[in-house]
Amino acid sequence: MTKVVKIGNLKIGGKNPVRIKGMIKTPHSQIRKVISEAKRLEKEGAESIRIAVREDKDTKIAAVLKKHVSVPIVADIHFHYKLALGAIEEGFDGIRLNPSNISKEIHIRQVARVAKNYNVSIRVGVNSGGFKKEFANSKQLADDMVKRVQQFLKILEKENFFDVMVSLKGADVVSTIIANEMFSKKFDYPLHLGVTATGPFLEGVVKSSIGIGSLLSRGIGSVLRVSLAAPSFVEIQVAKHILQSLNLRRFEPDIISCPTCSRCEVNLIAIVDKCKKELALRAVDKSLKVAIMGCVVNGPGEAYQADIGVAFGGKDKAAIFKKDKILGWTDEKRVVGDLMREVTKIKGQGSGVKGQGRI
Repeated sequence: MTKVVKIGNLKIGGKNPVRIKGMIKTPHSQIRKVISEAKRLEKEGAESIRIAVREDKDTKIAAVLKKHVSVPIVADIHFHYKLALGAIEEGFDGIRLNPSNISKEIHIRQVARVAKNYNVSIRVGVNSGGFKKEFANSKQLADDMVKRVQQFLKILEKENFFDVMVSLKGADVVSTIIANEMFSKKFDYPLHLGVTATGPFLEGVVKSSIGIGSLLSRGIGSVLRVSLAAPSFVEIQVAKHILQSLNLRRFEPDIISCPTCSRCEVNLIAIVDKCKKELALRAVDKSLKVAIMGCVVNGPGEAYQADIGVAFGGKDKAAIFKKDKILGWTDEKRVVGDLMREVTKIKGQGSGVKGQGRI
């Protein structure tokens, strides 16, 4: 188990839930859009928000954002250690330092001293892009990432500074997994998970899900940030789905639905989308499982294993199940409304795993 480190009042590591971090993508010059993006991130479920600090004037953004959101704000610092000093003094709750471009011991120790005085935590974040050389394989890259972080940690520890999180992100899934596994065996600092430079959207979702999910399934990782070529709020949505799919946290009811095949005679995809939207509008138990199945092959079984479900036997007939009991019959036109009426009748705990701890 890792030690507990704080970003502001947010506890990271230990027995705390795996946290979700978001990152602002709007340039500082568009301040209204920056604020709007931060508010959207918080609404979607980001528990900490990171923003790049490229020059002195950017350090002022912390005070601006704190007027509009309540989650901790983290400064992303590269190249210039003095920006880290300014960010700390201007009220950022945490800073990220990159060992690949901030490496002088005298500078690192100075940042550690100031961070300690202000009770500000530091994330030591190394990416594969910080190495200007080729690697024979993913293991060599992982080795170098861990070594670079280890050297940086030794400097921080000379200042008795231990309020530290670490991230080791490769552009490929394998090096990311290996590096984080190696680090977790040697240190108890909380790990911030992610895969960097993931490419186009679909590929990015797959890489992030495999890389982050594989580590979380091994009990590795205390906070995550999904990185996609997509709007920042989508990254939060994907992060939530990763955590919920591993039963680590619950954010919404689970919908179990079949992928459809030639046996399906209804537009099940549209029905599932409508049900998802309707569930979001209702105050239902987040651990609820709802099955929406397109034919009788697996439909009754899946509906039985869920809290409630519907299974189509054809275009004009579908049974609504509650466990092994048929509550009634419906059809394609009425199914969403009929199912939602039964869902709202369910009181108390659903059958899903609450997922408030680690697996």
